[in-house]
Amino acid sequence: MLAAITILTIILPVGYAATTYFYGRAFLRDDEFAHNYKSGFLTITLLFHSISAALRTAEFRHLPFTGFYELMGMLAFTITAAYFFIESATKIKNTGFPILAICTLLVFLDSIFLTHNYGVQDVLKSELLAFHVVAALVGYSAFTLSSVYGFLYVVLYQKLRTKTFDTIYQKLPSLESLEKLAEKGIVVGFIALLFSIIIGFIWLPRAIESFSKADAQFIGAFLTLVVYGVGILIMKFAGLRGKRLAILAISGFVVMCASVIFANTFTGFHNFN
Repeated sequence: MLAAITILTIILPVGYAATTYFYGRAFLRDDEFAHNYKSGFLTITLLFHSISAALRTAEFRHLPFTGFYELMGMLAFTITAAYFFIESATKIKNTGFPILAICTLLVFLDSIFLTHNYGVQDVLKSELLAFHVVAALVGYSAFTLSSVYGFLYVVLYQKLRTKTFDTIYQKLPSLESLEKLAEKGIVVGFIALLFSIIIGFIWLPRAIESFSKADAQFIGAFLTLVVYGVGILIMKFAGLRGKRLAILAISGFVVMCASVIFANTFTGFHNFN
């Protein structure tokens, strides 16, 4: 099984890079081959990533998020899976390039720094930990997708304003569609991250003696939650829409990334290794 994991560790970055390449060619050029087969590459890559996660769980006896880079790999998986669902449900297939480029970077980091963690603390094998981390991954994935759609909204808005009707303009969905996707990403991300924090508050004090509200990971997640929560309130009561909503999605993502860097600079009880 370990040999299969090693092989998949090599295959996955290549698969993500190839999928990103085809989505890029379909987005930036009128490449018929890339347009016809990019979704197939996405499906195969997602399938291989699912198999890799399952094999890691079976071999190491715990879910594959015990380390920072493993979490990056699983974040790439959840973002890709979410985009796959959006593409299938909405039939909007021309926004995958920037999203998959981010996922490719995360998978490369996971593959380069992969460690075989056989012996881990019992707390890392808890089902409640799985709910806690999966909810956080869903939240961060939704925020990432929201920021990409916000960025694409700004790009399309500027092209309409300057009357630049190039290939990118023709490939992008409408401003209304991008706005709705960005808004839904913010709402879903907020709910998922709130759920993750609630589970952490209930379970972690009982599971970990060193639990502290001053933990960097908790502070970073809470700050991200506050930023997006304020944004949702403004959307609901002040009618935040259009370009301003897109800027909120982008700004929130910047805060989220800064909080992750902060959390991994100042380790606390979340540093299980």
